[in-house]
Parts: sequence; structure tokens; C-alpha cells
Amino acid sequence: MRYDRFDLIAPAFSDEPWNEATVLGSVAWLWMHSSAHRDAPLHSLPRLLLPALKHRQFVLGSEAGKPVFYLAWLNLDADAEQRYLERSPLEHEDADWNCGERLWLNDFVAPFGHTTDLARLIQRQLFPNRCMRSLDHHGEERGLRVKTHMGIGVIPEQAHAWFAAHPLGLTA
Repeated sequence: MRYDRFDLIAPAFSDEPWNEATVLGSVAWLWMHSSAHRDAPLHSLPRLLLPALKHRQFVLGSEAGKPVFYLAWLNLDADAEQRYLERSPLEHEDADWNCGERLWLNDFVAPFGHTTDLARLIQRQLFPNRCMRSLDHHGEERGLRVKTHMGIGVIPEQAHAWFAAHPLGLTA
């Protein structure tokens, strides 16, 4: 699959063949170059990376044959969303990856300056008509925050209504 100047492996959006070992190696390589990911222990990869591959809920982008960005997402129901917000990523249950309509961008890696390209891909190609959330993982600097996003085909009133109808699954 091609988008702009990028070759994409995006099994949720394309039936093109792909190799799990190649994708895993490319994503691990991107993680090594990401300040937010490079210190993740090797033993965490089966819990943090493999479920996205298994559920085909990822996009790997390459430019001139070199991996440059990776995105993974979850489709949660309210209960899974609550667990997602309260637990360590290492405790996510496999069944939670694709159990509802609450779209969460849970891994966004673009260590070589392709953040805008990946954001544009998300908003215009992958999820143009969806509302979604992500966690801002700069907790050590300013505290953990939930960010909201919407595709280019979603008008602000629709987004407001969707987020109001799907409040965060947090308990007191």
C-alpha cells in the first residue's frame, strides 16, 4: 500500500501480504531510535507489540526502504477502556484489543521527524470519519493526559457529540 512517498504495511486496510518477523524487527528498530521507547525491556515486546500485529491493528511506514513511523491502535469497550487507563500496558488483555468502538491510538512512533506525516495519514486516510483518543505519555513532565483527535471528515459538532456519548471509562 502506498501513501504519498511512503510504503505502508497496513493489514487492516490492505490485503497485501506481510511478514510478522519483518514488521516486528522494523518496529523494534524504530523503538530503539525513540526516546520514549528505547528503554523498554526486550521481555515486554510480546505484550506491547505482538498483539497489534496479531490483530492487524497497526501501520508501519517506510521511506526509501527505511522504516520511519509506526502506529498501533485499540478498539475498546467501556470496561476495556477503564482497564487501559488504570493498568500498566504490560497488563493489557489480548481480548481487549478489538472489543468495542472506542478507538485509542496506543503507540505512535516517528523518531525521524515524520510526526506530521503520520498524523496526516491518520486523519485523512486511516480514520477520516472517526473520533479517537490517545494518552500523552509525558507524565513525568506534566502528568498523564488523555488527548482527543478526529478525522478530517468529522465536524467539531459531531466530535463533541461522540465524545459526550462515550465518556472516559473512569471510576471514582
